[in-house]
Amino acid sequence: MYMISRLLPLYIFFLLLIGCENTNEKEKKSPRIKSSIKIKSPLSNEIFYKKDTINFLLGINNNELKIDSSILYHDDNSITFTNKTSLPTNSILKFGKNNFKIKTWLSNGKIENHLKTIYLYPKESTKELFFEITNIFPHNKDSYTQGLFIDNEILYESTGQYGNSTIKKINLKSGKIIDLLKLDDKYFGEGITMYNNKIFLLTWKSKKGFVYDKNTFDKIDEFDYKTEGWGVTTVNDKIVMSDGTENLYFINPNTYKIENQIQVYDNNGKVININELEFINDKIYANVYGKDIILIINYSSGKVENFINLNNVFNKENYNGKIDVLNGIATNNNKIYVTGKWWPSMFEIKIINDGTE
Repeated sequence: MYMISRLLPLYIFFLLLIGCENTNEKEKKSPRIKSSIKIKSPLSNEIFYKKDTINFLLGINNNELKIDSSILYHDDNSITFTNKTSLPTNSILKFGKNNFKIKTWLSNGKIENHLKTIYLYPKESTKELFFEITNIFPHNKDSYTQGLFIDNEILYESTGQYGNSTIKKINLKSGKIIDLLKLDDKYFGEGITMYNNKIFLLTWKSKKGFVYDKNTFDKIDEFDYKTEGWGVTTVNDKIVMSDGTENLYFINPNTYKIENQIQVYDNNGKVININELEFINDKIYANVYGKDIILIINYSSGKVENFINLNNVFNKENYNGKIDVLNGIATNNNKIYVTGKWWPSMFEIKIINDGTE
């Protein structure tokens, strides 16, 4: 027994030594697979502008091999080539990050797949739209405005802050509250929109949205999403959600699945902090958190086509009450309404130019 106890540590050490040698042997037999193809052009994450041409050029790292054929894939389109081809950026529908897949057949019968990412920017600078104030309405100065929409001359507003988040039905002209729904204190209310006589409400960090009957405020359903919830609007048969980044998500209002996505870009790059949204005249109007501007976005491409500077719409210097940032866009009978968090007024504005020089 004594002899066994003395030999046992040596036996364990011997087993460990064999295991290490086997592991090293496996590592020697499994070297990293080297690619035979090198994408010489474009560069990874290279920036292109509309009306540019992207030149794709493949090189080969092994002189004993040749490229038989290649296919370039992007979205639902493909181009067959050998080692070089070109793609006009005008054929790319969406701005921002674009991924391309290249599949190559080599003379030794092997197939290689590669990914290449580029960024597409609009070429033209964003044009400013000017406005005039056509009317001013009272707005509850205790409302931390997160979302607005108007239906049949009734204003629907969502407000935020933990413990004070609500949905309100309001007389547009008088500002009088007609009905009010208070959210559970654990939710921080965000944007709202209407689809098929139902109200869709987002929450900020809870990753949960709620669906209510527009007339009774009875809860119909709830849904989940993977990001923060910021602004939301209705574009045709989809609800479109922002999350504080440059991304806008097109969500099926019946299944709550994301069916499309765009990135908001101008000629300087991505635009983040996209907040409250409203669909007006076939464009998405968007607040940018912390800025007194509204962006006007092409909902197919993500391009910022115009902007409105609302810095002087509300003279904050002459107001002594508590106020926060511009936030809240609504439309009704071709009129546009804007307000802000804890603002005492809502402003009806009219665009007086079309953004051309």
